[in-house]
Amino acid sequence: MTEREISRLVRTNAGMCALWRPESFEFEEFEEWEDWATDNRNLVDSMISGDFVPINVGGDGVFQVSVRWGENVRLAEDEHRCLLVSSDPYLLLSEGWFVVGGLEDVGDVAFSSANRVYLPRGRYAVRVHLIDWKIDPASVDAGGQPTQAALPDFVILIASESGGPYRTKVQTFERR
Repeated sequence: MTEREISRLVRTNAGMCALWRPESFEFEEFEEWEDWATDNRNLVDSMISGDFVPINVGGDGVFQVSVRWGENVRLAEDEHRCLLVSSDPYLLLSEGWFVVGGLEDVGDVAFSSANRVYLPRGRYAVRVHLIDWKIDPASVDAGGQPTQAALPDFVILIASESGGPYRTKVQTFERR
């Protein structure tokens, strides 16, 4: 598998971004999605089954999320220098696609259809990396705003399955 990358601006008003298998989520009614999304047991069950990877930002906002997959995927040198914290691996099963978006987008068939990304069928280990892009001189202009070359908020690396154990916590990162 050749290394590939996508980068997306992801908006959430639910305090969490995510990566998910679109085939696993189709809610008929808003209340059905709400029951799933507001019950941590449901989220954990979705993680255990390899359908859902939380990018739990703990607040609303817009975040730049880069996702890389393939052989020997790793952080770039500047990302590694600005790394705040990395998650333990989550399990992701692929039927040929994944989607990245806000928690409120999970189960939205139109959103998933428009935003799905090809990932060969298989089992994968997914690590989420939080990047402090503001400490990278090339990422910030004189006014403190992100430049065109700014590092992303999150880098997600998708690698071949590691055999576990896999993280099954809604909180993406351990608090230290």
